[in-house]
Amino acid sequence: MRNDMHTLVQAAQLYYEQGLTQADIGRHLSISRSTVSRLLQDARDSGIVRIIISYPWKRDAELEAQLCAQFALREVRVLSAEEGPDGQAGGELGGETDGEAITYDGIGALAATYLDEFVRPAMTMGVSYGRSIASTIRHLNPIRSVDMTFVQILGALNSGNPLIEGPDLVRQIAAKYEAAYKYLYVPMIVENTRTRDLLLQELSVQSTLLSGRNADAVILGIGAHVADASGLIWTGYLNHKELSFLQARGAVGHMCAQHYDAQGNVLDVEFNQRVISIGIQALRNIDTVIAVAGTKEKAMAILGALRGQYLDVLITDAAAAQEVLRLNSKLALTH
Repeated sequence: MRNDMHTLVQAAQLYYEQGLTQADIGRHLSISRSTVSRLLQDARDSGIVRIIISYPWKRDAELEAQLCAQFALREVRVLSAEEGPDGQAGGELGGETDGEAITYDGIGALAATYLDEFVRPAMTMGVSYGRSIASTIRHLNPIRSVDMTFVQILGALNSGNPLIEGPDLVRQIAAKYEAAYKYLYVPMIVENTRTRDLLLQELSVQSTLLSGRNADAVILGIGAHVADASGLIWTGYLNHKELSFLQARGAVGHMCAQHYDAQGNVLDVEFNQRVISIGIQALRNIDTVIAVAGTKEKAMAILGALRGQYLDVLITDAAAAQEVLRLNSKLALTH
């Protein structure tokens, strides 16, 4: 019997998709069981069938419980300090060390599992930008389509890396679920508030931002004010002098491209007025805000977001979680 493409695909579909035994497939195709076995092997060798083994990333239940209790979160998932296997991550998004790549890969996997459990028909979900969101989407492998809408909640960053950009990410996640999506056709940051006000008069911009502010849920990353965590994101927008100014005003992190302090207060600075996004304050009116952020360097930024009560769900790693708890205790003693 000739192992043509049609026969290989038919055998593979019956075995891997419909769950038939090799004996059942043999009877169905009027061939021997040993021929079925050879067909399945040929299907794997030719690339028709590709088997992916998903590493079961471990979670730290104790840290999850502590974060839930201290910050009244609805859900927490913490990547265990027992990191993934050697070579699990490869810095696909660019700019990470090997350890950071594993962390982003791990929290992305945890976030993808949570997100796939969470999404439902008819809902609208806002989508941010960044490495953790990109990792989450990369790990999504849904087995169903969902009739919902994904919305870009802040303008394009123009980082030079499309893998972490909002427009690409909202399109990618919508494609995973065969869902609808809305672009925000503007830059994330403009030169002055006048330009921002003019762009906000565009009906398409108003419509997308309104959809984002009225979303059922949002998934976003958290940026930090440390060189390693923020440099890639803010290159071309903030120089060292401007970053130093923000830090002197108490900035510890940013969400929706707006900067806030350790208590989660949005800074009253001109830079925050030049941003085109749904804005941090809108997060408090959204039913479920899911933050995906990790590494110890981002702990203070994560803590500020938690103290500001912007988050409902946090997906992070053990090093970040431990540092958040330590910093929270330290701040509590000083107030």
